[in-house]
Amino acid sequence: MKHNPLDESKSVSDEAVRWFARLHSGDATEDTRRQFEAWRSSSPLHALEYEGIRAVWEDLDGIKTGPGHKRSRKKTVSRPPVFPQDKLHKGGMARWGTSLVAMLLLFLGGSFWLSDAWDHLASDFYTNPGELKTLNLADGSKVYLDADSALSVDFSPQQRRLVLDRGGALFVVSEDKKRPFEVVAGEGTVRALGTAFEVRKKLDQVIVKVLDSEVQVTRDFSKVNLVPGQKIHYGSNTGLSEVESVDRGQIAIWRRGKLAFDNQQLGEVINEVNRYRKGVILILDEKLRTSRVSGIFDISDPDAVLRALQSTLPIRVHRVTSYLVFIDQTDSPAPAL
Repeated sequence: MKHNPLDESKSVSDEAVRWFARLHSGDATEDTRRQFEAWRSSSPLHALEYEGIRAVWEDLDGIKTGPGHKRSRKKTVSRPPVFPQDKLHKGGMARWGTSLVAMLLLFLGGSFWLSDAWDHLASDFYTNPGELKTLNLADGSKVYLDADSALSVDFSPQQRRLVLDRGGALFVVSEDKKRPFEVVAGEGTVRALGTAFEVRKKLDQVIVKVLDSEVQVTRDFSKVNLVPGQKIHYGSNTGLSEVESVDRGQIAIWRRGKLAFDNQQLGEVINEVNRYRKGVILILDEKLRTSRVSGIFDISDPDAVLRALQSTLPIRVHRVTSYLVFIDQTDSPAPAL
């Protein structure tokens, strides 16, 4: 398996962007700043990523004010910059949205795109956000590749081996008793003993669901056979889970243009929605990520998920642009969009 060297820096970049956005949202408290300082001082990489974002912000501010504006070039210490309160509150995010968009394109967006680029370069087939693709393999098998996914294919006279580098896919396998059909995802392998099954790779977790016939899932030295209507999951640091039942009608529901969530965490939901829309939705308050969400939504209108979430959860949705959306917590009833 190929190791993606961007994983760690991408995660830290994401955290640094969240901290920068929270510190300059106009709602930062002393407790927020103390939490930030604890995060920044916990690792040299944290401080480095944050300083990079702060420097870009200052450069963008210089571009905004123009060459005639005199700015001090004195070197600053690595502390969160303090902006005038009127600049933070008057007009809210609209006042600094342009610079923030540029900043995120360079850091948060850049880290996503670099990660995408790595997966694309390392794979044979890939899809962009919102794009679905059907692959007709040489052996007659079909792969339905979900949005924002990447897949590698290695066929030989002895085996049929595929690697799910990213995202998810539904595999409909053509029978060939001489050549096993195997899908490698994360730290495990799924061997087809029949025809149709779905594999989804979510960060450090892989989920396998069986639609028809049977598959064998292997993780380290453990093996489990699944039959239709069953699922299992495993992670980079965990073994095979217990076998669970799953509604076969919900397997690969994205092929029918739907997103289905059953008591899933908000963080997982937003990760999925990001797969079907251009741009990025970012949760600023980490506590919100564990909020539970259920529902079925239309892929053709992923922003409908945001509207539904805002009507049912204590959140605020900040639309900086159509490509950049922030989700934060609010103690007041959510406004209608």
